[in-house]
Amino acid sequence: MQNFDSFVHVFSFFVKSHYNRFYVEHIDKAIRENTIDEDTSQMIQNVKEFHTMRHQLCGKIFDYLKKDELLNTLVSARGIEQFDVVPNNSLCNISGVKLNARSGILLYVNGGKAKCITVHKRYKQILYNFWYLVHFVDEIMQDINNWLSTQRWWLRGYHTNITERIVRHRDSNFAKKAYVKLKSINSYIQRDMVSLPINHPL
Repeated sequence: MQNFDSFVHVFSFFVKSHYNRFYVEHIDKAIRENTIDEDTSQMIQNVKEFHTMRHQLCGKIFDYLKKDELLNTLVSARGIEQFDVVPNNSLCNISGVKLNARSGILLYVNGGKAKCITVHKRYKQILYNFWYLVHFVDEIMQDINNWLSTQRWWLRGYHTNITERIVRHRDSNFAKKAYVKLKSINSYIQRDMVSLPINHPL
């Protein structure tokens, strides 16, 4: 897991890329022309390391659950809704065991084709962690967009220094929140996930 300063670089990159569709093109051009500055070079390295970390953590979940179809459905999804009840006698998509209404959760996945997934509640954390890792940018932007919708300067069309405003908001609150969540996810996958039973009776 990266230190916080490195993560802020990564966080800033994703935010700036979201609001400036030419940002990555400018970086690519600077690389081609060998005019890239040291700070941007370090940022690129931090982003690469971050992507590697996400890939490795997601790989551990794939290896542990051995449910590629289920996880790939979450990867390709555009949105997800969770319901805390399931139809009686639904099958858990992970263990294959029948569920009663209160023992499972139902995930309505909106992607190329909408799909309902039922799993026992004990798998909620691992699937949430996987979702957050895969859809990290969408997750952080959701918080940011909710905040922006309450800011008068944003609603009035004043978008100057938007990345800096977001990153520095309340002493880097958005980045800190995401960093703490990622550390928790990393810890869960490295330590707690292995104690989660897959093929044991529910």
